[in-house]
Amino acid sequence: MRMLRALIFLCIFVTSAKAEEGYVPQHPMDALTPDEITRVVAIMRDAKLAGDATLYPAITLHEMPKEDVMGWKHGDPIIRQALVVSREKGETSESIVDINRAAVLSHKVVPGVQPMIMDSEWLLARRNFMADPRFKKALERRGYAPTNSVFCTPSSAGFFAGESYNNRRVLKIPCYDNTERLHHLLARPIEGLMGIVDTDSGEVIDVIDREVVALSAAPKTYGENATAFDTPLHRVEISAQEGSNITLNGNLEVAWNHWSFHIRSDKRAGVIVSLAKFDDRLIAYQMNVSEMFVPYMDPNQTWSYRTFLDAGEFGLGYLMSSLQPQVDCPPDSIMVDLTFPDDAGGSYTRPGALCLFERATGDPAWRHYSSGSKKIDGRPETELVVRHIPTLGNYDYIIDYVFAPRGSITLRVGATGFDAIKSSAAQDMDSETAQADTAYGTLIAPYTIAPNHDHFFSFRLDLDVDGTDNTLLRDSFVPTTIAGSKTRQSLWQLKTDAIIREGPIEPDHMAVGGEAWRLSNPNRKTNLKYNPSYWINSGHQATSILDPADPPQARADFSSHTLWATKYKPDELWAAGPYPNLSHGGDGLPQFVSDAESITNTDVVLWYTMGFRHAPKPEDFPILPTFWHEMTLRPAYFFDRDPSSKLSPEFASPQE
Repeated sequence: MRMLRALIFLCIFVTSAKAEEGYVPQHPMDALTPDEITRVVAIMRDAKLAGDATLYPAITLHEMPKEDVMGWKHGDPIIRQALVVSREKGETSESIVDINRAAVLSHKVVPGVQPMIMDSEWLLARRNFMADPRFKKALERRGYAPTNSVFCTPSSAGFFAGESYNNRRVLKIPCYDNTERLHHLLARPIEGLMGIVDTDSGEVIDVIDREVVALSAAPKTYGENATAFDTPLHRVEISAQEGSNITLNGNLEVAWNHWSFHIRSDKRAGVIVSLAKFDDRLIAYQMNVSEMFVPYMDPNQTWSYRTFLDAGEFGLGYLMSSLQPQVDCPPDSIMVDLTFPDDAGGSYTRPGALCLFERATGDPAWRHYSSGSKKIDGRPETELVVRHIPTLGNYDYIIDYVFAPRGSITLRVGATGFDAIKSSAAQDMDSETAQADTAYGTLIAPYTIAPNHDHFFSFRLDLDVDGTDNTLLRDSFVPTTIAGSKTRQSLWQLKTDAIIREGPIEPDHMAVGGEAWRLSNPNRKTNLKYNPSYWINSGHQATSILDPADPPQARADFSSHTLWATKYKPDELWAAGPYPNLSHGGDGLPQFVSDAESITNTDVVLWYTMGFRHAPKPEDFPILPTFWHEMTLRPAYFFDRDPSSKLSPEFASPQE
């Protein structure tokens, strides 16, 4: 659930004073500065395309053409443009604003779409719902008075063809018991109660008042409510005691070991990593989370709508939380404040929203013991981590980009926070109602059910392996027999074929031993005369098993496959389309691949779905221990030898 927007709304105003501490762009990929955001809005107003009532679901960098960015060098001019999504009187518009020339280059109304949800809408929906007589009557049925003991928080509504309020800009609003003022505002849901509000008109369309379920006991074993702790452990820290090896230039240009890359904050994607190079050889032009899909599996009317598309409906950057040193990041981390546009045409700063740190993993990067010399030759492993954590209601998602000296990049997602829960009549699994209550979830505590659900992250990976023109290859592990052999009867071989058209990558059914994907550059050769490539080493491959005709699945069809491939187009950025909020489906990847263009020896973009199912367990309560999922981009024929073999056996002298 994505339901703490009130708290985030307050945080924006607490930190907005820092927005005046502006910076100047020094790189084409730098995020818009506070001053640039202000200028963009002024240009729109001067062009009579915005006014006092205009809201801005998005003001973001409109990037220079890719070829210009690739050829850009420090000191060259930078073209600064902004994509503006504005909304007024129920109408959504898109504009491209040239900041350098103070001109609106294009402006168009986009009919029938719903941009990201905004704070003013959240407040309007909550206020109008809680003032509705039907809501007050529903509370009285449940013994609540006054209403300040109840916390109601809107969330995205999804799209369902059978609902009478289709095509209106609606939010759905569940409520929670707040009598005990718990640290978790969402810890005690009030079942059977939900509001539906049109945020364009402010009308409370409906108040759902169904079953009355007794509340579960408030959790007493977490954080401020804890009653007992284990004996404390001695502190174990990751520390760069002799000084950091990270170099930070400009606004967010990073150099470490043989790596260099650029980082940009973005309201929707959270963090965008660009121009990742190893020894100045390009590997990834751009990498970021493109969309998230979190569908819950409970058919109850106040639960079945919960099929969230978090990036496009709310914004991962918008919901990014500040990081706490020694909990979220090691104490010697570089902590970075990030600036984001707000809905009113201004900006705010989220302090400490990003951290960069080196981590000694405690593992060997490589090692070998020689029985002859009785010696071990090896090197300790150290890696660079770029981390941010969006907090989406009850879930906190730790999103890492991990760079290793061996030339690999690992994308990691750690899910923590706490399970979305609902109240139940069952105290334990021997209770009379237990089987019925757990049909779609798990009893994780007395009178407490955690519904089953999925998590799907779509990563947009614009990889350019040693250049922009690449080909996607599939390596299939195929069993074969040995003709005429009197010893071995079978073995396996590697069969390689090229993926020649855009689309979801369907499995090779002959590859009973599995398959792997590589993005290869057919125009370059290494000293060993291989075409350099990078291997998509998939760690988790759960895909959605919902009916393709089900409206939530139609909106998030990217989740139906682990990997998609498209031909690069600068405006194809979001796996579920530019406007997934309340969309009917069919946008994004299904549309991108509908013309099945050739992707042989051209600029290819990969879309990787990191999917995992969550059937909750009692061990997930009262706090969800972080569980990690990852995939790794690993060099394959890219180097002539392991680059980490050059790691020095000694450490540098301590810095003065």
